[in-house]
Amino acid sequence: MSCPPFPFLSVLPLATSTASSLSKIQLFSDTLQRLILARANFSIDSYQLSDFADLMLDFPGSIENSVLKRQAEYLAGRYLVRLGMQQSGLFNPEPPQLGIGLLRAPAWPDVVTGSITHHQHSACAVVLTQPLAINNFVGVDTELWLTSQQASEIAVSIHNPNELHILVSAGFTNEQATTLLFSAKEALFKAICPFIGGYFDFDAAELQACYYFAGNTATTGRSGCLQLQLTTNWVAARAPQQKYRCWFSCREVDVLTLVCSDKFVDFEDPEPSQVHVP
Repeated sequence: MSCPPFPFLSVLPLATSTASSLSKIQLFSDTLQRLILARANFSIDSYQLSDFADLMLDFPGSIENSVLKRQAEYLAGRYLVRLGMQQSGLFNPEPPQLGIGLLRAPAWPDVVTGSITHHQHSACAVVLTQPLAINNFVGVDTELWLTSQQASEIAVSIHNPNELHILVSAGFTNEQATTLLFSAKEALFKAICPFIGGYFDFDAAELQACYYFAGNTATTGRSGCLQLQLTTNWVAARAPQQKYRCWFSCREVDVLTLVCSDKFVDFEDPEPSQVHVP
């Protein structure tokens, strides 16, 4: 049985046919099935244009001339969204197709909101079973671990020395710390962008602390949460709140981060003895 990426999620049964370009499809939810997370691997080599028709997904004209990777990741993301919306039970007979909305983000049906992410060969989608609101937001991101050169090239724009120190003190390498913060701030951007209505820089939010969950092992990987606080006045003035928890789940090749309203997380804060606070 697949292991949930976060301790407040449980595995859901999955019975569905897929295209040959998709594999390792997993479905998870919180106890009340208000937050539904779906993830899968996709293969660019196995992708075919006919996969869209096979999965009954619209092929938008905006990606008609895109490279195969873009088409394959779009297919994977939209398919995972549909799995999540089907699981919500809010659509009969079938959920609608997602359009493209503000800042090229998905245009969600009125009754739900969500977020999509992908990297080179993996995709993930999160669906909340309530409309977007000030107490109902979500952002998800996944990133392959950066190489030393990649991390050094972008580090100065991602975090300040204190943020780096927090994560290095928690046991991450410099490269891992930069990757994790890049992903966490991307997830935060997706979560609050609908309220901000525009782009903002990585220094608009600052890491305050890193917590580890009990039970982390070499098999399950490291997981925990980061405390982020908005530091840019104009962003903070429009955002739903000033402080956010970003949940993270580390695997050998990548990291998954999630920012969402606390009401969707059926999980009490760990006791001090169960966390690492640098």
